[in-house]
Amino acid sequence: MVKAISIIMVAFFAVITVMVCIASAEIKFAILPRLSSEALYGMFKPLAEYLTNETGEKVNIVIPKDFDAFKEAIKSGQADIGFANSLIYIQLKKDVNLDPLALSSEEKAGTKFRGIIIARKDSGIEKLQDLKGRKLVFVEKDSAAGYIFQMLMLKKAGMDVQKDFVTLPFAMKHDKVTMAVFNKEADAGGIREDDLEKMKNKADLSQIKVVGYSDYFPNWPVFTTAKLNKSVVEKIRAALLKLKPDDAESTRVLRSARLTGFVNVSDKDYDQLRQAAKLVGAL
Repeated sequence: MVKAISIIMVAFFAVITVMVCIASAEIKFAILPRLSSEALYGMFKPLAEYLTNETGEKVNIVIPKDFDAFKEAIKSGQADIGFANSLIYIQLKKDVNLDPLALSSEEKAGTKFRGIIIARKDSGIEKLQDLKGRKLVFVEKDSAAGYIFQMLMLKKAGMDVQKDFVTLPFAMKHDKVTMAVFNKEADAGGIREDDLEKMKNKADLSQIKVVGYSDYFPNWPVFTTAKLNKSVVEKIRAALLKLKPDDAESTRVLRSARLTGFVNVSDKDYDQLRQAAKLVGAL
């Protein structure tokens, strides 16, 4: 009898230990590194703290070193939640069971965003066709608004994206593209529209002009991997959707991330982007 009670007690404490470990497990929230890790950590720390308080689950920000490292973190299960551009999401969705939780809304673009091509005002470049024979720089092969959108834009303008201009090595960050154009290391470059204004303290933007705008596409989603407990997933989804655009609490939590809130999203919302990505060989 004593032995049986001992076994039951051991089993009981083992279950409690497992439950405590699960409850205290860290949820890793990976952010696509379009800017420096220092900048992104500062931008998204308030959101991680908010999610921790709202869900009772410890949420920590993780900034992989580059786009490939971000993808690997999601595929390998090193991250539980991801926040990435739409292209990265649909690429990962092909290989990994992901669930989009919420669609981000931004101050200017709202729930959609686009890419631009910039050049110096003294470059002699007035329209997209003037880019023929020029040196162009982009962010990264998997950057939606820093490469893919621009390729589609140029293709629609009648340009051969393989022959009509020189593509310089990827700059890896939007700010580096802007500086390459500003410093005349490149004749033009592709970046996300709202990332230009972020450079106002680093470069004289009065010397920069926008040559072309891409179409709008659905904004960045927050998504989760299948390994995260469903009840936790729903708590995170609910917490994100509480942050409604133009709400005071949303402003407090999201101001540093330059977001205004989150809205409902479904995987079907990205079908048009899938078509565009296939046109330029990105999917």
